[in-house]
Amino acid sequence: MLNKGTFLRLTSACRSSLKRLRHEERGATAIATALVLTVLIGFIGLGTEVGMWYAERRAMQNAADAAAMGAAFEIYKNGKNVDDGAVSDAGQADAARNGFTHAAEEVTVVVNRPPLSGDHADEDTAVEMIVSKRRPSLFGAFFMGESVNIKVRSVATVKVVNVYCVMALSPHDEGAIFFGGTADVLLKNCGIIVNSDDENGALTATGASVVGASFADVVGGIDQSNNATLDFGEINTGVDPADDPYAHLDVPTGSGCDYTNYQVPSNQVRTLSPGRYCNGLKILGTAHLQAGQYVIVGGALDIGSQAHVTTDPEGVTIFLTGTGTDYAQVTINGGAHVEIIAATEGQYMGLAFFQDRAAPVINSGSPNKFNGGATMNITGAIYIPRQSVAFRGGNETTGTCTRIVAYMIDFTGTSGLNTDCGYGFGTPQIYPPVLAE
Repeated sequence: MLNKGTFLRLTSACRSSLKRLRHEERGATAIATALVLTVLIGFIGLGTEVGMWYAERRAMQNAADAAAMGAAFEIYKNGKNVDDGAVSDAGQADAARNGFTHAAEEVTVVVNRPPLSGDHADEDTAVEMIVSKRRPSLFGAFFMGESVNIKVRSVATVKVVNVYCVMALSPHDEGAIFFGGTADVLLKNCGIIVNSDDENGALTATGASVVGASFADVVGGIDQSNNATLDFGEINTGVDPADDPYAHLDVPTGSGCDYTNYQVPSNQVRTLSPGRYCNGLKILGTAHLQAGQYVIVGGALDIGSQAHVTTDPEGVTIFLTGTGTDYAQVTINGGAHVEIIAATEGQYMGLAFFQDRAAPVINSGSPNKFNGGATMNITGAIYIPRQSVAFRGGNETTGTCTRIVAYMIDFTGTSGLNTDCGYGFGTPQIYPPVLAE
């Protein structure tokens, strides 16, 4: 048993040792360094793991994009009525080809047609791909659990343009398609497309006009006033603009003149040959156009009220071109008897009239007139992309097929258009798929 003196000595020695330990600094740096390195290595490991997640996410996104395009191509190839199962199989197959197989290695590939969300929800020509993968966590387990779920999404769409026979290309004008006066227009088995975004009346119908069509797709709004009657099977406003169907074509190259100021006088009968007609072509009598390309350079194609015009069954394409402000236009006067068949082969197949896209824009008046009445039958397309077209009469409900694609179109009088023909006008136009989201 310790006596009092011994106890006091021991107590004093402990106090001295504690005092020395309190002021001792040897080894403190090592301890601090160990603690800091542990945290630093942890963050480096976590950063490396997050980088791996992002790399895998990029690979998954590429696979989802490819899968969406593959699924949409199934719609493009087989039409929008293709079975959903075939679309899903195509999408999952493309995902697998890019390294992500459904139900393997914690991968899930979901195909939704139509998409369940986004700008293209409920569109049966759009496909949504959702690819997800669950990955075990390493350093991340200290912060967010034992695994993470990486998910990506992609949407591809196939644009389908329904059968139409009238399209106005103007992006902004009011009355881009106009029905006025006593216009009585029947568009048989086809519809109307208006690219103008004018909210007040991109499509305008007034007076006592009566219009019948399968559908109307209008980017802007519709103005129906007075006693105008619109009989459309389906009306869609606020749609996306349609593509110019002939934007890939251009006027044939060439120079010089084969004919200048050429006329077919009244009471004369002439056979015309393809070539370049400078400063216009005027037909007052009877003219038969041999098959081929007729390039009108400046001036106008002017067909008089007593004229009689026919073509070979192989058809023609009449090009309206020029330079500066002098680009050819077309006038077919009321009373003319016109039977024009568009080219039946080659890159311009189905095109009866083709105006140069370099022509100046004219969005008022009637710079291009088709006023032939019931005796005007144009089988093919009238393409006037930069100027207005006034169409008054012709092409009743049988016998011919006409499509009008113009900057603006003005209908008055009795007119009929029909798409029952062999130029592909009677089937919807389907464009290859594109990634949309």
